[in-house]
Amino acid sequence: MTDKKLKIVLPKLFTRGKKGFYYFRRMVDGRDCWINTKTIDIKDAKKIATKHIKAEISVEALSHIEASAPRLADSYVQSITGKENIRTPVSTAHQIWVDHFPKYNDVSTGTRKYYHTIFDRFATWCDAESIKNVEDIDHSAAMRYSKSLWESGLGGKAYNGHLKHLSRVFSGLDAISPLPNRDPFHHRKIARVGRNEALTEGHHALEPKQLQAVINQSAQAGRNFRDLFIIGSQTGMRLKDACLLKWESISGQFIVIIPHKTSKSGNTARIPISPTLSKLLNERQAGRSGEYVLPAIAEQYLRNNYYISKKCKQIFEDALGKAATIAPAEKDKHRQRNISVCSFHSLRTTFMSLLASKDVSTRDAMMILGWESPEMIKVYERMLEAARGDSDKRALKLVNEISALKYIVPEPVTQKKLQPTETDLRDLVEKYSNITVGHIYDISEAAVRKWLKKYEIKRTRRIESADISDEEIEIIKGKLQNA
Repeated sequence: MTDKKLKIVLPKLFTRGKKGFYYFRRMVDGRDCWINTKTIDIKDAKKIATKHIKAEISVEALSHIEASAPRLADSYVQSITGKENIRTPVSTAHQIWVDHFPKYNDVSTGTRKYYHTIFDRFATWCDAESIKNVEDIDHSAAMRYSKSLWESGLGGKAYNGHLKHLSRVFSGLDAISPLPNRDPFHHRKIARVGRNEALTEGHHALEPKQLQAVINQSAQAGRNFRDLFIIGSQTGMRLKDACLLKWESISGQFIVIIPHKTSKSGNTARIPISPTLSKLLNERQAGRSGEYVLPAIAEQYLRNNYYISKKCKQIFEDALGKAATIAPAEKDKHRQRNISVCSFHSLRTTFMSLLASKDVSTRDAMMILGWESPEMIKVYERMLEAARGDSDKRALKLVNEISALKYIVPEPVTQKKLQPTETDLRDLVEKYSNITVGHIYDISEAAVRKWLKKYEIKRTRRIESADISDEEIEIIKGKLQNA
């Protein structure tokens, strides 16, 4: 058959099947394919066959000047359907994903900024590679970009984070409008870096002598930090969970909490209370005030968690030495800065290693520490509830038998409580607000007003800003105590 107007030879049409649809044959990638026109009308079948031939001619002509497989595929589809294919500029792709991602506003401001930083870096690379549209990003481009990321010196965690977000974006864009290469950054296409492969150093477990040294050093910082470290070492809680431990979480011989890190999953940690921890809690209960077990630590953490973290790090360094607590960056070319291998989280690592030394089953360890592992939870979730009674007995027995946790609890260094004097107050109120003065003396703003009234002190000028750091407050306290 010949279409004289187009000057092309149409393939022979033939019917087959019960419905009598017209078919024609074409060679596609060296294979003899039968193409169904899905019509029983000979005129419509000829029109469909003509479109296919036009598409083949168009792609053949384009192939001499265009090397992009997706672009050739677009040309073929456009020739058949008559519709122009969507082209999404890389520069606008991330905003499109943001506009469609339902949970975008649920993540923190810092995380959102991190997402934009990741994609901006990728967009810059695409521009250097003359890649304009996301439809042109194939497996080769994804591999080349991942190679450039790794060779730039990114650590394993950061490298995986970049690839994970790019995969998240491309998967979202593909759901909105199918991409020719779907998600080129999918973990099955671009392998992530494993923990061992990345040479990352985790938090070290402490030997018994090291643990005792750390506890002794924490006592030098006062009762609050000593008790914080005891809670961390006796329970394996993360710093935030230990700082914000509430009395309502203590149920009989167990602490039952939903760890903050995995709060979205609702995973619960059920931690046995050891004799050492029980003694501490009883002492705290006698002078209980408020909802938190460590009210002063909780208040400080909520106001400035960095200060608490820094203080804990300093205690480890003073107890074990800086060389034992820091891993230098030069040990790994994929790490730009030093990392702490001994910090408050080491108490959790130590607790886990002590459980393992007593042959605690994975199931019991998951329940005690509140691990979030989807694969293991699927296997054990039905067993956890049924085994709760027996595991409680085993957990209590094993914690009570761990000799490393039966260390000597040192007496905390009693810090002299500052008492406001008329001279000091007159000097302070000219520089700081009542709130800041209250932080210096560890009293409420109302108490400060009473002291000012007692000494008949009035400010001579307005204080514009009262916001000073915790470090500055500690310096002021030191000067007042040594005066």
